[in-house]
Amino acid sequence: MRIDLMEILPVTLQRKEPFAIARGSSDIAEIIFVAVHSGRRTGHGCAAPSEVTRENIHSVTNALQFIARALSGVEFERPGSIVDRMDRATQGSPSAKAAVDMAIYDLLAQAAGLPLYAYLGGRLDRLPTDMTIGIMDKDAAVARAQHWVAMGFRALKIKVGRDWRSDVKRVKAVREAVGPDIELRVDGNEGYSWADALSFARHAERLNIAFFEQPVAVGDWEGMRALTESSPIPIMADEMAVTADDVKKLRWSNATRMVNLKLMKHGGIARTIEVNTICESAGYPAMMGCNGEPQLSIAAALHLALATRNVRWLDLDSHFNLQSDPTTGLRFDGGMLLAPNRPGIGIDVTLPT
Repeated sequence: MRIDLMEILPVTLQRKEPFAIARGSSDIAEIIFVAVHSGRRTGHGCAAPSEVTRENIHSVTNALQFIARALSGVEFERPGSIVDRMDRATQGSPSAKAAVDMAIYDLLAQAAGLPLYAYLGGRLDRLPTDMTIGIMDKDAAVARAQHWVAMGFRALKIKVGRDWRSDVKRVKAVREAVGPDIELRVDGNEGYSWADALSFARHAERLNIAFFEQPVAVGDWEGMRALTESSPIPIMADEMAVTADDVKKLRWSNATRMVNLKLMKHGGIARTIEVNTICESAGYPAMMGCNGEPQLSIAAALHLALATRNVRWLDLDSHFNLQSDPTTGLRFDGGMLLAPNRPGIGIDVTLPT
């Protein structure tokens, strides 16, 4: 298989409502779509840059132009060779590389005549996902929680990290509203000091929270270690776990109990597999998460999760908050995300010309 042409298109997608976390709020999602043409086939991918990936729409576009020149005419039989070439072409830029990597896997699975999850060795075609509730007042959070449970979600992730006392009250109100059978998860997005995070965890202990994601800043290794040892709610690393070496350091430091995997921060499917391999060796179960992404990359992450035994949770929900998604084909039913059964990623992409 050969890369004949790569097309790059930045698009700004409006959210249905602003999405607020500890670090700030946004009402848009900036996405860069990539189409890789090989003969009569086209593989699709996209990048969703963020503070975590240290990219923006402009830097990703520039990186993709370098990558496109480096890969023009390159023949390949496996995705690893393309990933290595991208690393030689430009440093960093994980979401840019994720977009190309995604398109390459799409092409290879199409050529094999298999849905991507089957190409990767998976058998199931569906997994349950949560729905994330951003930071908002207590009554609004309760209303959102009740709405999403009525829509079929059996797990909710609640953003916290600004004021631990009000956060506890909000999470408690959601628990009371949805009952004991809905799984609740919380995500601090680096917003707390370790002392405030521990206060939150101790006061929320009886609310039956599955895990407490990235409560403190990326650089606070001692805080994460202290929380991992002392928190009554299991600690999950997200922003601190970008590379395989990061996961090794987390294990050496005893600074987490589990890890949130994301295609965008790791650099695509191939690199996420590498990071997950270290997670498995460290005894860290994983969640497959996302940034503000459309159905295309959500589906790619789902395909990988379906083929990865170590992934125990999904947080693949950002496409539900997009006013207009130019990618379609991902289904949700009974709390489950269903992977398309067509060859490749199986998502239709309709972009403005």
